[in-house]
Amino acid sequence: MHSVTNAIPTGTIASIPAKAHAHRALICAALATSPSTILLSRTSKDIDATMDSLRGLGAHVVYENKIVTVTPGPAPVKGNVVPHESGTTLRLLLPVAASICNDVDVDAKGRLPDRPLEPMLGEMKAHGVTFSQDKPPFTMTGRLQGGNFSMVGDVSSQFFSGLLLAAPQIGLSTITSTTPLQSSDYVTLTTETMRDFGVEVEHTLPDTDINEAFTVPFGASFIGRDSYQIEGDWSNAAIWMVAAGMTGKPITITGMNKNSVQADRRIMQVMIDAGCDVVWDGMNVTVTGRASKPIHADLEQMPDMLPVMAALACSISGESSFVKGARLRLKESDRLVAVANLVRDLGGTVREEGDDLYIIGSGILKGGQGDCVNDHRLVMAGTLMALISENPVTLKDSEAITKSYPDFFEDWNLLGGNAQPV
Repeated sequence: MHSVTNAIPTGTIASIPAKAHAHRALICAALATSPSTILLSRTSKDIDATMDSLRGLGAHVVYENKIVTVTPGPAPVKGNVVPHESGTTLRLLLPVAASICNDVDVDAKGRLPDRPLEPMLGEMKAHGVTFSQDKPPFTMTGRLQGGNFSMVGDVSSQFFSGLLLAAPQIGLSTITSTTPLQSSDYVTLTTETMRDFGVEVEHTLPDTDINEAFTVPFGASFIGRDSYQIEGDWSNAAIWMVAAGMTGKPITITGMNKNSVQADRRIMQVMIDAGCDVVWDGMNVTVTGRASKPIHADLEQMPDMLPVMAALACSISGESSFVKGARLRLKESDRLVAVANLVRDLGGTVREEGDDLYIIGSGILKGGQGDCVNDHRLVMAGTLMALISENPVTLKDSEAITKSYPDFFEDWNLLGGNAQPV
């Protein structure tokens, strides 16, 4: 647990590497025809899970002095995927592992075994793979075969990314979404990273937004990269942007890409719409001015931003709305319920209507104890809520932050905040 007071952070902080980008780059490097070096200033439990799993699939992966050296190796007789609690690791690597190994043991921890794997498992079964059971731990048997894959697009974009990453190993393949593809920016991040490593993906986007298709040509192969830079992470930069908007004290985040395709870059527009100023200077972004206008956000393309936006909403007088959040129920926690409970526990006013959330902000919370339900993004939200709380906020399960941002509390204190283990 951590106790967080309303001491205000301000100043300049370096961005941490984008977890979503790192997962994809590491996988491309492990599947390449030559070694790669990847510049990675920090790691996390989720990134470590991907590196561990790639080792279990035959790659030689060494992380030293903020550089990951990846040397592709022959696939083992039996592969081993160990995603721990990382949903991205599991969903990206299931088809990848089946594309290079005849047999793969897959394990998972925490809530991950109960998070959805359909319709991807059904498509993998239709293309040559059998499973000892339908949720991990399980053993996959049989090599994934190329061809036409077809799935709904409203469960997880990671299913599409995983099959795309597997495609160069299995021959000509087309992956089609039969419904509008949600979190499509993450698929764009996948195709851009694949292009960086030498594989061009053909993208067909019909006028109807249905039957959106991605094709990887026969004979495509990944090529290793030297000194490949991982982008700064918009998901975690959002913490600092929101902190600035809640307090009116400026914070600058360095090492960011204004033109990133990361889905959570949308937090920039949220801050602007809420009345803050977002100023760029090269790769540095500064947020100034206190947020004053209620937020009205569609969660379909940026579901992970709900927890920090909820904290921001509590600091703004009036009702903020967050709609189309169904997929948030399938995260590390049921984030709609968990965010609502955290707001209530700390003295805020919130209501749920189906998959929508409404927060009536007053600018002040009472503080107290909040349950982060082993979800790293709830830790971020609870820490931010302490900024407007009359009493300290005690966060249960605050160690969950190591999933994505192990040094978060150190960085918080570095900027003048006050978070202490209890």
